[in-house]
Amino acid sequence: MSSTENNNPRARRDEQRTRFLSRENIVKMLKTTVVLSALLLSIWAVALNKSIELDQAITEEDSTILVETEGREADVYCPEGGADIFLGTDFDGNGRLSANEITSSTKVCHGQQGLSGPQGQSGSNGDNGTNGNSSLVNLTALSPGIPCQFGGVQIQSGIDSNHNLYLDEEEVETNAHVCDGQLGEEGPEGQQGVDGSQGYSALIEQEAAPTSICPQGIIMQFGVDDGTDHGTPGDGILHEDEIRESLRICSEQLFEGLTGDIFTGLGDAMSSTCDESEWNSGSNTYMLSATDGTNGCELWVLDEENMPSLLMDIHQSGDSIPGKELGIYSVETERGPRFFFDADDGIHGRELWVSDGTAVGTAMLGDMETGDAIDWNAKITAWQDGVVFTTNGQQGHRMWWSNGSVTTTIWQAPWFSGSASSELLNQSSALTSLGQGVLQGDESGLWFVAKESQIGLEMMLLTVEGQLRTYDLQPFGDSSPSTGISIDEGFVVVASDGTGRQLAHLDIDGGYQWITSMTREGTTTPISVMAPAFGIQRLGDVLVFDVVYRGADATLFGYTLSTGNVQELSASILAPGHSLDVVSDGHLIWFDCVLATTGMEICQTDGTASGTTLTVDLMPGISSSQPRALASVDSNVYVLAQGIDFTGTNSGHSLWSIDGFSAELALDVWSGTGNNSNAGTYGSLTATSNHLLFIADDGIHGHELHQFLRSSIRDQWMVWD
Repeated sequence: MSSTENNNPRARRDEQRTRFLSRENIVKMLKTTVVLSALLLSIWAVALNKSIELDQAITEEDSTILVETEGREADVYCPEGGADIFLGTDFDGNGRLSANEITSSTKVCHGQQGLSGPQGQSGSNGDNGTNGNSSLVNLTALSPGIPCQFGGVQIQSGIDSNHNLYLDEEEVETNAHVCDGQLGEEGPEGQQGVDGSQGYSALIEQEAAPTSICPQGIIMQFGVDDGTDHGTPGDGILHEDEIRESLRICSEQLFEGLTGDIFTGLGDAMSSTCDESEWNSGSNTYMLSATDGTNGCELWVLDEENMPSLLMDIHQSGDSIPGKELGIYSVETERGPRFFFDADDGIHGRELWVSDGTAVGTAMLGDMETGDAIDWNAKITAWQDGVVFTTNGQQGHRMWWSNGSVTTTIWQAPWFSGSASSELLNQSSALTSLGQGVLQGDESGLWFVAKESQIGLEMMLLTVEGQLRTYDLQPFGDSSPSTGISIDEGFVVVASDGTGRQLAHLDIDGGYQWITSMTREGTTTPISVMAPAFGIQRLGDVLVFDVVYRGADATLFGYTLSTGNVQELSASILAPGHSLDVVSDGHLIWFDCVLATTGMEICQTDGTASGTTLTVDLMPGISSSQPRALASVDSNVYVLAQGIDFTGTNSGHSLWSIDGFSAELALDVWSGTGNNSNAGTYGSLTATSNHLLFIADDGIHGHELHQFLRSSIRDQWMVWD
C-alpha cells in the first residue's frame, strides 16, 4: 500500500474496521468452540450412560444424566455476564444435580453489545379504516304482566349495521328485563296539618299596546294580588309591583321612525338655535325645544305615545328659545323630578325656569337681573337635591341654589346655620367670576372657580356644612382652572402652575398637590394645552385626558391614581373628543377621533395603551364618517354618522349600531342612493326607557324627531305580522 493510500482517511477507516472485525471473529469463534464442546460432552455423557445400561445395573432404578444452567452476573471472567453449564449423573434420582453429582462444568459469556444500526426509513401511512358501526341501546317501559308482574323496563342492545340510527329487530343482540318490585302497603294516615295562611288571588289584566312601540297589539299582565312592595294586597287591582309575568303581542311590525310632524310639511321643527332636549327617567318625560312655524321656538314635551305637544308658549310674540345657554337640565328633587332651563319670555329677559312636565308646573324662578340674568358665561350643576347656577348682570357675578320651589343665593342655602350664612356672605363679598371654568357639585361639597383680589382666579370648595375653602394653586398669579373631576375625598383639576397646564389633586381639607409635570415631547417646555376637548374621564384607577403633546393635535394620556404613573395611550389617535361628547359604560370610553389612515371615526379606550384603538371605520379608507352624536345602551354603542352599508351604498348620516368592533346600519329614515337624512345635524342622541331619539330629515317632513326601538325592548315582544 502506497503512502498516499495510507494517508487517505477512508483507507484508515477501512483498515481499522478490518482489525476490529478480526477481533470480533476471534471472539465469535471462541464462543462457538465452547458451545460445541459443551454439546459434545453432553452427547458423550448420554452415550456413556447407554453403555452402562447395557452392561450392568447400578441400582434397581436407572440413573439419569442431567445438564443444568445458571445465569452468571458480570464479573472478571464475563464482563457482560453469561451462564454456567453443569453436567453430571442424577444418582439419587431427585431430578437435580447436587455438588457431588457434577462431573464437569463450563462458562458461556455474553459478547459485548454491538453498536446500534442506522434507523430505517418510516413506512408510509396506511389507508384509513372504515368507520365502525355504532352500538345502540333501546329502553322500553313494560306494563305489569309477563315477564314483569309489576311492570319494569326492557333493555335491548345491538350494533346499528344498516346505519339508520335505529335498533332494528334483527340487530338486537342482547335482551334483558329490569322488573319493578311490588308496591308496599299504604302507611298510616298522618295527623292533620296546620291550616295555611289565606292565599291571594291570581290576577290577569289585558291592555292595549303603546302605539309608540306597537301600532296594533296587546299586553297581558299576570300577577298575584299580594301587595308586593308598593302594591295593596287583596284590592282586586294588579299593581305594577304585583306583576310576575307579561306577554306582549304585536300584530304589526314594531314602530320606528317619525314621532310627529311638529312643523307641518317640509318645515324644520329644529335648527341650530332650537334643538335642546332632555330625558328624565324618574317621570319618563322627554322635554325639548322646537317650533311649529307659528309659535316660534318654544317648550315641547312628548306624551306617553311619543307624540309631541306644545307644553308652553313662553314668549307670546317671539322665540323663548328654551335652553339656549344652559341647555335643559334634569335633576331629582325632594318634590320629584324637575327640568331647569333658561328662557326669555320677552319681558324679563333670559332667566332660569323650572318645569315638572306640566304647563301648570312650568314657571320662571325669579327675575334675578334687569335684562338677561343668564348669558354664555352662566353655569349649572346638580347639588343638594337641586341645582346651583350662576348669573351675571348689573349686580355682578352671583351664585344661586334652587330646588324649583325655593330659590336663594348659595350663601344662604336653607340647610346652612345662621352663623354659617353670615360668615359666607362676608367671605363672598370679595368674590367675582363665580363658576367661570369649573362648577361641579358632589358629596364633598360644591367645587367652583372664583376670583378673589388677594389670590386671583382659583379653585374653591363650599362644604355641605357651610365652610369655604380656597386653593391658591398659583401664588404668583391666576391658576385659571378649566376642567375637573370628582374623585374619592377630593377633586382633580387642570390648572396653571405658573409655567404650564398640569393636573392638581385637591383635598377636601384645603390642601393640594400637583400630580403631573408634563413637558412637550423631546423638550423641557411645559404642556400648555391640557384637556381641551376630551376632558378628564375616569375608568377605575385611571384618569384619561387629552394633551397637546406634539404638533398641534391632542392625544390621549392616562394617569394611574395608585402609582402616579403617566402614560401616552396612543400616538396615532388624534383629536379625541373633538366634535362630540364622549360616552362610557364604566369599562370603556367611546369618542370621535382622527387617524391618518381612516379620517374621523369612532375610537375607544379602556385606560391602557393596548386597549386604546379604533373601534370601527364606517367609511373605509381616509374618508371620514363624521360622527355627530353617541349613546351607550343595551351593551351596544349607537352613533349618528355616515357609513357604507352592506349593499356598498353610502347611507348618509343615519343611526348605526356598534357591537364590539363591528357596525351595522340600525335606522336610515331617508334611504336610497343619494338620499341623506342628515341625522344629528341638530340636537343629540338620547336614550329613553324604550327608545333612542334623534333629529333627522326623512325627505318629507323636514328636520323632526325620530325614534328607534331599543333592543332590550324589542326582545320583549312577539310580532305576528
